[in-house]
Amino acid sequence: MKSALILLLALCFPLLGCVSPRVNRSEATATLTFHSFDGGGPKYSVKLQDPDLVSVEQTVKYLKKDHAQMTGAGYDVTFAFTGRKPGTTGMTLEERSPIAGNFDHLYEVTVDETLKVTLRELSVVDLEQATAPVATLVMETEGRLFYAALADTPAAAALRDKLNAGPLTLTLSDYGHFEKVGQLPWALETSDEEITTTPGDVLLYQGDKLTLYYDANTWRFTRLGRIEDVTREELLAALGEGDVTVTLYLEWSE
Repeated sequence: MKSALILLLALCFPLLGCVSPRVNRSEATATLTFHSFDGGGPKYSVKLQDPDLVSVEQTVKYLKKDHAQMTGAGYDVTFAFTGRKPGTTGMTLEERSPIAGNFDHLYEVTVDETLKVTLRELSVVDLEQATAPVATLVMETEGRLFYAALADTPAAAALRDKLNAGPLTLTLSDYGHFEKVGQLPWALETSDEEITTTPGDVLLYQGDKLTLYYDANTWRFTRLGRIEDVTREELLAALGEGDVTVTLYLEWSE
């Protein structure tokens, strides 16, 4: 009897020594599913910073069996992520469509010690907006150029649209020994706020007057733009006393 018990323990201990944690692959695998359609729907692809950390399997399933042969047929795209080793990496899920636009979905991918995968979305980047050219307002007088960054206001956007059709020449008159004011040929939408001006401010006054400030004043204006890193003396040297002719136009950059 004793020898039989010893033999049983001898058989069990090697087995116990070989036991390791079992990973439930269904729990360890994380999925992302997106809907699309044939004939213009988004196409999806995945780019991992460290592809050795996790594997990716893509499957496509049409909503109805006979839809695979139909233009405009809807389907689901599923990405299954399976952990290979513990760690964290970044992932970009690219969405490309000639109709809906192009986007990059940015994720953090984490694989724990049991190889369970966790996905955390960080942000979505609109590639059209990210790469859209930026307009800079150029103010030219007697060969001197000033560059103003446009403000984020409806008036500034409308001014940009107007100047996109061609340059505009204004006569600016001195007022109050702190600004040059010119009558615009059209009114722009106002979003006035109380502003204490500094040299380089380009502002909209009463909806139809452009003002370029070279000194301080406090009033309610709508922001159009600003010339950075310019002094009162530099502006006065270029604008002079009395009336001055200024041409406004745009320069576009990526």
